[in-house]
Amino acid sequence: MATCTAPVLVVGAGPTGLAAALTLARNNVPVRIIEKEPQHRRGQRGVGIQPRTFEVFHFLRVPEIHERATFIPLLQEHDRGSLEPLNTFPMAPYMEPTPAIPYYNCKLMGQPVLEAIMREHLAQLGCTVELGTRLVSFTQDEKCVRVKVGKHRDDGNEEEVEEDIDASYLIGADGAKGITRKQLGLTFLGTTREDNFMVIGDIRLDAKDLDRDHWHFFSPMSQDMIALRPTDELGKDGWQFMMRGLPIDLQGLIRDEEALVKCIKDFVGLGDDVKVKEVIWVSDFRPNMRMVNKFGVGRIFVAGDAAHVHSLAGAQGLNSSVQDAFNIAWKIALVYKGLSPASLLDTYTIERLPVIAEMLGFTTEMHKLMFNESHAERPPHSSADDNGNSNNVESQFERAMRRGGKLYMLGVNYRTSPIIVDEFISTPTPRAEVVNSTYGDTQEGVLRAGDRAPDAPGLVATVPLDSACASGSRTKRVAGSTRIFDIFGSTHHTVIIFAPTLANPVIQSILATLGQSFPKELVRWVVVLPGSVSEPDDRVETSSEVEKDFDTEVLTDEAGHAYRGYVVEPQEVKAVVVRPDGVVGAIVRGVMGLKRYFEGVFGRMEGMRVAQDDFQVTPSR
Repeated sequence: MATCTAPVLVVGAGPTGLAAALTLARNNVPVRIIEKEPQHRRGQRGVGIQPRTFEVFHFLRVPEIHERATFIPLLQEHDRGSLEPLNTFPMAPYMEPTPAIPYYNCKLMGQPVLEAIMREHLAQLGCTVELGTRLVSFTQDEKCVRVKVGKHRDDGNEEEVEEDIDASYLIGADGAKGITRKQLGLTFLGTTREDNFMVIGDIRLDAKDLDRDHWHFFSPMSQDMIALRPTDELGKDGWQFMMRGLPIDLQGLIRDEEALVKCIKDFVGLGDDVKVKEVIWVSDFRPNMRMVNKFGVGRIFVAGDAAHVHSLAGAQGLNSSVQDAFNIAWKIALVYKGLSPASLLDTYTIERLPVIAEMLGFTTEMHKLMFNESHAERPPHSSADDNGNSNNVESQFERAMRRGGKLYMLGVNYRTSPIIVDEFISTPTPRAEVVNSTYGDTQEGVLRAGDRAPDAPGLVATVPLDSACASGSRTKRVAGSTRIFDIFGSTHHTVIIFAPTLANPVIQSILATLGQSFPKELVRWVVVLPGSVSEPDDRVETSSEVEKDFDTEVLTDEAGHAYRGYVVEPQEVKAVVVRPDGVVGAIVRGVMGLKRYFEGVFGRMEGMRVAQDDFQVTPSR
């Protein structure tokens, strides 16, 4: 594919498009992002942000999203017309963060706030959203994408001004009804649940005795229901609502604000004690379960709702969309700069398609349970202890709303990707069927290439005490520490080299290879030594040759979190490559494994072969 220096064009400025644009801008790739709406979107919409997505925002250096997001309030179940609670329970149990998983709870943030935070970071990098600009059509060839857009006039004239744009790549984040997927001719197979029609919206209301400590669900398992979630993002009297019902003319409620208010009052059961101050935003929603057959053609790709749509159940939509964008954007950045072959972009479909397919399957099952499609109340589920005593009874609604586990997306993996290299897994026997879930749960003590890379705090920098020592310099630990997640970033690969000592030919070979093959802006590497050492005065042995020849960051795993999280024995030598998206790209024993991985990403690299020949490398034992 020929090189093109025109900007990358991102179509759509929701969370998906903003994540793509921000990743590209962080990588110093010129980018334009257009949005057909004349103003930034209103509406809380999907509000659940999963732990894995918080990690993405960490790597993109957007900490405010986790800092400002709020925990999910307790859910409270009511009969229609009554504030008497029938059941109060957490949607998911609070999970105490661990050294490996610093973000361990789903939190809530409305999309207007999330998008505003992302736009601010994007603006700091010199990129702003071009509002009132819609994609009209495009063509592509080996050199570039030629795009026609229509722009609203600033003088109030309804006539559009057309503009022709040359783009190196196009990322369609323009939603399920967008132009990109349709003009590419991608299939969008699946189903639409017309009978699960819903109205969602944002309102400001005062309601006597309707507390703001709970997420209230009125008649949740019947054919008609309403849910009210308090949110201070809309004001101290702000609520997000969701309604569904077969007997109710929901489509009429969208057009009739007075009827909408009356319906809310009827469900809550407070009559005139409910004062609706403002209907801020209202829209309809029909659950669709659909996905594309591939995520791109040539220089044009789709992400988020443009590629897949599904039920609200499980809060996977925004999260999977942001992760789509992150996956394709770091790869486009490398190809755009001429650092990687265009074939790297093929792995976007290869990696994301099975993830989305699996997600579509289990969220559809969750949807059936949440929407009680049998319309029959099953008997409550109870459990018993070892003595046969009955424990708390769990209602059907509680079972339908329970969240956690794989929905946190910490087990989403690309283990079967062709660019993944793992020298520490056993080769399957012939005819053995290997079944891999791309949406698995995290397992302590298990880490394979293709998995999410764990965090590890408490890494202490090590500096030389006496660089003039001929036989090997002594080292000391310095005050302060860092964490693995702060070493990762959307702009570079990270190689974590675990070793008991620097005086090891394998380590010297790896460091020589990395030093002569990559600038640190592209690949960053660190050596992590085990925390407990047998040397007196907390000294560790290092090689003067390594110290002299290699600009290497050396860290000591004082608390042992890194060695545990990355499943490394204290005397073992292991190199772990972490991609810009925080995924383990490779787990290898030495230079040859690194060579295999980086040639899959960057193409053939002669320099890595030379470095391998310069040292006598022996496998670690």
